[in-house]
Amino acid sequence: TGGLGFIGSNLCRLLLERNPNIDLTIVDDLSGTPTDWSDLAMRAEVVHADLRTVDPAANRFDAVWHLASPVGSLGILERTGAIASDIIDLATHAYRLAEPTRSPLLYVSSSEVYGRDGRHDEEVEVIVPPRRGARMEYALGKLTAEHVLYNRSVDSGVPLYMVRPFNCAGPGQSVDLGFVIPTFVTAALHGDPLPVHNDGGARRAFCHVSDMVAGLAAVREHGRPGQVYNVGQPHGVMSILDLARFVISHLDSRSEVVFVDPRRRFGRHWIEAFDKVPDISRVSADTGWEPQVGLGRIIDDVADAIRLGSRASTTADQPVGATVAELGR
Repeated sequence: TGGLGFIGSNLCRLLLERNPNIDLTIVDDLSGTPTDWSDLAMRAEVVHADLRTVDPAANRFDAVWHLASPVGSLGILERTGAIASDIIDLATHAYRLAEPTRSPLLYVSSSEVYGRDGRHDEEVEVIVPPRRGARMEYALGKLTAEHVLYNRSVDSGVPLYMVRPFNCAGPGQSVDLGFVIPTFVTAALHGDPLPVHNDGGARRAFCHVSDMVAGLAAVREHGRPGQVYNVGQPHGVMSILDLARFVISHLDSRSEVVFVDPRRRFGRHWIEAFDKVPDISRVSADTGWEPQVGLGRIIDDVADAIRLGSRASTTADQPVGATVAELGR
């Protein structure tokens, strides 16, 4: 589900690469500025639909990978007030698709659930910050869906794997949804100012999308059912301000940094993300997965994709040959 999005499309390619004969069904409503999926259209069944229209009684799946969700700091703003209900509804419907055959379900949650206390291991007690806004609604929706799916899986025997992905970037990621790496790289390539929110002090580390999807696959193949796993890059931590400076230097750009007030720019529902640096001890111990790609390579890959004009398209004009199935709609 959500298989035409940034992470989803890369995961689908990995699954097809590992098993070219896999019978893959991709469901995506095209709401998340999908990437170029022309290659997937020839190798999988692509369903343009809201996941909730897919009839569990009319379909049987051997495994379900659930990535469909509101996404992006800007993408969720327009869904404020409906973000949490959308997340929970989509997750429970993905569970309904797995339940009849007790098929393994991998749920992609979010690192946003950790809040602001600075600890990012899976055993930390999650405390909700006393703030209001779209980001907190998103975080609470993701966390609630984890509990709902866990409780249902215990009762039904559906093997459940949960992943909290941390900041991910790579070629094809959309500027339109507010992701910082493509935003900074695009600006630097054009010599435009790089917009840094507030003082730029929030800390991040970025995981290449190829590492991210390999981590998802590792959890599904070697993880323990019922567990939640952080997947992300714990190395190369820096502030957003230092990231902007690094992008400018790495790309030999003449751009400058400008500081902006995001609430004035995006409205009262905006909340800046807290520091996000993953503890990946559990996923490494249980699966052997470790990220391989550093920040410089991420920036190079994003820049190359932009130069080639291959970043994500926001249009629905895709190649003839994409299969649109009804699946019980």
